[in-house]
Formats: sequence, structure tokens, C-alpha cells
Amino acid sequence: MTLLADRPTAGPSGAASATGYTPPQGRLARIGGRLATEGGLFFLFSFAVYQTVAWLLDWKYLDFEGDAVSRVANGFYLLHSRDPHLGAIGFVWGPLSSAADLPLLLFNSYWPALASHDVAGTTMSALAMAGAVYQLNALLREWKVTVVARVLLTLFFLGNPMILLFGGNGMSEALYLFAMLAAARYLLRWLRHDDLASLVYAASALGVAYLERSEPVAAALLAVPFVWWVSYTRSPGDRRSRVWSGLTDATILVAPIVTCFIAWAAVSWVIVGQPFEQFTSKYGNAALIANSHIPPGHLSTRVIHEIHGILYLGPALPIIVIVALLVGTYRRDAQLWVIVTVLGGCLAFTMVTYLLNAIFPWYRYYIMVVPIEVLLVGYLFARPVRIYRAGTEPAAEPVPDPEVDGLYGSSRRSQQQRRQRTRALLGSAAAVVVVLVLLIPSWPGTAMGMDNPTIAPDTDLYFGYIWHVHPNANDRAAKQAYPAVESMANYIDEQHYANGDIVVDTADNCIPNVVTNVDDPRVFVITNDRDFQQVLDDPLTFHAHYLMVQGNGSSQTDAVGQQYPDLGHEQWAHLVHTFPSQGFCVNFRLYQVTGHPQGTY
Repeated sequence: MTLLADRPTAGPSGAASATGYTPPQGRLARIGGRLATEGGLFFLFSFAVYQTVAWLLDWKYLDFEGDAVSRVANGFYLLHSRDPHLGAIGFVWGPLSSAADLPLLLFNSYWPALASHDVAGTTMSALAMAGAVYQLNALLREWKVTVVARVLLTLFFLGNPMILLFGGNGMSEALYLFAMLAAARYLLRWLRHDDLASLVYAASALGVAYLERSEPVAAALLAVPFVWWVSYTRSPGDRRSRVWSGLTDATILVAPIVTCFIAWAAVSWVIVGQPFEQFTSKYGNAALIANSHIPPGHLSTRVIHEIHGILYLGPALPIIVIVALLVGTYRRDAQLWVIVTVLGGCLAFTMVTYLLNAIFPWYRYYIMVVPIEVLLVGYLFARPVRIYRAGTEPAAEPVPDPEVDGLYGSSRRSQQQRRQRTRALLGSAAAVVVVLVLLIPSWPGTAMGMDNPTIAPDTDLYFGYIWHVHPNANDRAAKQAYPAVESMANYIDEQHYANGDIVVDTADNCIPNVVTNVDDPRVFVITNDRDFQQVLDDPLTFHAHYLMVQGNGSSQTDAVGQQYPDLGHEQWAHLVHTFPSQGFCVNFRLYQVTGHPQGTY
């Protein structure tokens, strides 16, 4: 392997420099050269498209999905809250989105819209989804899919309505897809070339993906036996050495994700006392589902919901899967199993989790269907890779000898080249037809699913008013959500509260966006602060003079309301302001603390 330091680099005049120094103009030229490639152009174009979607959501529609705001807010607390510290990033959800927002949030003091209008989050998702487009296009290029078919396949992914929306709304899906497509691409490269670097890149991508979502755990578990089998099959030596070779490669694949799993659990245990907050916390999915009013339905109902959701995203997916399996079996091509294990493993995790009633029936959880169907169609035109035991590979085809060809050798080669070009053109035309027939239904199908409140209650609830011709009650509520947040933030700004004056739970509906919208977020004592419980137990002693509770204080996720369920009847606190319910923001009440709670003095 050639080390980077050993490679010649451009000197001041463009020639190689023996010092290994690359001048700034040389680096800029290299970056410009990469952006001018097919993959680079797709990255730039898709980023422009997703950033346009982001700006429309941030400024024209003022449409911010709750989870997206919470992820930006967790990064915001780490830098700009009353108690900035690393633990403020939270442990209920993966930290990757919030951490990715931090570089932009550093400048929030100069441009508050980075947090208040979710600009940091939506810019992150636009970059990540553009990266996912790049990875998918690069995978198709490495498969040697013809140019026209490759461009069409990339466009079908890039422009899918769900990809467009989640490329600009700041949610976790963009980073999740980017990391998983990178993992699949590099594992396929390892399969073809048996190079350690590609296996390490694939493993690293799985580890990164775990810091965003839980689904990559299933992908890693399914990919491990596949990697072991491939390495065992093509390794030289006796049975024992081949077994160890397989175990070594399988260990390399799982080492990063296992490290991330253990490290994140350990940090969570040390800081909050629980290793898996996403499962044990009252703010996790399990607790939220248990306390929601969404009926779980029978197992058969959940199965039908999953089938509908998947078929809306990929109407032709059953046909595509069957054809891909037949082609893969006929060609004895091992590449199909990378898509099945890595991307299919993530989708399988989602399906099983929903069947166990551990996640909500959100449409976005099935977004992995989009790259799966695009790549399975692309796989039909990929060059096959067969796995042979070392020393049993088929011999390479003989190279024609001009002297043996004789006088008419050149003419024969010319005819052969013309036939090859003709076959290539016919193959390219056939590929285009197949791509169009199989993937055209995916766009209208996905859009219909997004507009169906039964199939996609999440996207229809938050974004339906953007495309609905006749707005319903939910649409009006979604449109009024941000004005409600602004109204609450403006009232708090007008009162000029001191630092640490208001105790509030940031898991409460709309509160994260209120915290990121006020002029000085340090007025709040929030759940992410290390002394939150201490201040909540005895507010006056720690110079907090107000408690903010949701509705009547009975919300399952409202720590303030749960600790003081009879706040409206306590002698030591009295109501000073009510924020009426508006849009998605429920009723909030602000109580002034005039004494110590019973039992604290």
C-alpha cells in the first residue's frame, strides 16, 4: 500500500513536490476536479434541491417537525443553555444529528435563526441526503451500470417525495441513509477486491449509523455471518486458518458498532444512571407509546399496516425482489446479499420492532424501502461477483494474438468491436426500459402514501397542509404551531426574567422550540441541566421563581407537573399567566413560587 506521504504532490507550478506539500491552489483544484465528476455534480445538484426544500420549510411554511426541533435543541443546550455541558446532548436518542448541528450552532449568537428556525438541522439533513445520493451513485458506478440507466436510477432516488422531504426537514433519516449506503457501498467493494480498507470503511459506517439509529444493529448481525462465509471461502490454507480468517474479518466488521454500543451505554450509565435511556426512560418510545392514545391493534392489523406502507413506497418491490433473487441465483452473484443483509436488515429491524408495538406507525420508519428498490433494480445490470476458494478461480480468457489472427485479424477485431458496441447500446436501451417500468410507480405511490393519514400519520400531520387543497383541522393546527411558539417566547422576553428563573421540562410539547426562540435561553432551568432535579425540589432556595407546567400538570412526560400535580391548589405558588392551546402547542401555565414546597423546609 502506498502511503499518502509517499505520493508526489503538486508544487507551486503544478509539478510534483518532493516535500509532500500541497499548496492551497492544488487542494482547491483537486476538490474542484472531484466536484466536476458525475458523483460530484449529483452531490451539488441534490444539495441545492434539498436546501431549497429546507428553506421553504424554514421560512415560507414555518413547518418544523417536533423530533427535528428536539435534535437541534439538544445541540443548542450543549452550547447556549444555562448549564452548557456535553451531557446536555441527551441520551434518549442517538447523538449524531445533534452533534452534526454543533458546527453551525456555534454561530447562533450571530444568527439566531440557526436554532429558532431549525436552519442548522435542515442544512445538516440537506448535506447528509446529498451525501446519500453520492454514495448511491458511486455504488452504481462501481457496479458498472451503464451511464443512462445509472443516471435514471440516481434521479429516482434523489427525487422520491420522501427523500425530498427528509432531505430538507432536519430529521434523522438523512444521516441514517447516508451512513447505511456508505456501509453497503464499501462492503460491496470489499467483496469485489478483498481489500482491508474497504471492510474498515464499511465497519466504520455501521458504527456511525448506530449513533443515529438502532436499526444498524440488525444490519451488523446479519452481515457478520455473510462476511465470515466470504472470507472463509476465498482464504487460502487449511480449514483452521480459513476459519480464523473469517473470524478476523467478521470481528473487524462489528468492532466499531460494538464499541459505539458499549461506549454510549457506559457514558449514559455514568451520567444519567441508565445505560439504555431510549428503552427505560419515560421519554423513550416504549413509555410514550404506553401513554399515548393510539390503539396498538391486533398483530394482523400491524402486519397489514406494514405491507401497505412498504407497497406505497415501492409498488413494484415484490416483483423487483423476485427478479433480483432469480438473477442473483442464476449468476451465483454474492453481491445481492450485501443489499439484503445491510439495507434489508435495517428494514427488517423496523418491521419486527413495530410488530412488537415498540415504535409508532410512522411512514418515515420505512424510508429504507426507497434505496433498496433502486439498488435492486440497478443490481440487475451489475457485473456479477462469484466467490471462489483460493486456487480454484477460473482462468482468465486468453488475449488474442495479432500474429495468430493472420492477415484478417484487424478486420475481425473491428467487426467484434462493432458487435460489442451494438450489444452495449441494446443493453443500455433495455436497462432504461426496465428502470422506467419498475420505478416510475414509486413516485406517485410514495406521494399517495404521504397524503394518507392512515398510512402516514406523521407526514400528513406535520406537512399535509402544504399540499392539501382543502385544509382540515390538523392542517390548521400545524400552520398555527410556530405562531404559538413565537407568542410564548415573546411573552417571556417581555418579562425580562433573570437567569434560572423558570423551571420547565424540555420534553413538553413545543417547549424546545420556545427555548431556542427566546432572546436569552438561560432564563430556563431545563431537564438537561445537571441541577434540574435539585432546583425543582426547592425552587426558591436555588433562585428559581417560576414553574411552567403543561395543561393541568398531568402529562406523563412533564417532570414539573408530575412532581407537583396539585400546583393550582398549593399555597406556595400562584398562577400568573396562561398560554392558551394553539395549533400543536397545548395549554401551558406559569406559576410564581412564593414559598417552599412542603417537605423542603
